[in-house]
Amino acid sequence: MTEEEKKEAALKRIHDLISLQKLLCGSFSESEFNVFVFGSYPTIRYIPGESDADIAVYTNNLETYKKIALVIEEFFEERDISLDLFFIDISNPAPFFLAPLHAQIQLTDYYPNELKSFEQQCAKELANIKRSIA
Repeated sequence: MTEEEKKEAALKRIHDLISLQKLLCGSFSESEFNVFVFGSYPTIRYIPGESDADIAVYTNNLETYKKIALVIEEFFEERDISLDLFFIDISNPAPFFLAPLHAQIQLTDYYPNELKSFEQQCAKELANIKRSIA
């Protein structure tokens, strides 16, 4: 695949994400959830058939998460795209949550203060780990 073809494919995937965004925002209140897309899926590094889509969902309601997760799973299943989907559980700060929280693609503007605080706690955990191995 040429560089130009990779760019076109990445743009198509981003347009698909806009479709997902519309689907989710039409079904759920944007003031209740956010979906973070990270990893290679929206980039030219994505390799069809090998790579997967990395998606994290934040909401303070587990039932809402389950409903959102079902929509997302069906969306990617229809496109035959492997998916890593997880819930951002703010009761357990860990450095691996920083990747989705720093994602450039977020499907809503919902980023409440408790999520900002959680992000800071995750960053502190990472700093502690780095100090312990230095």
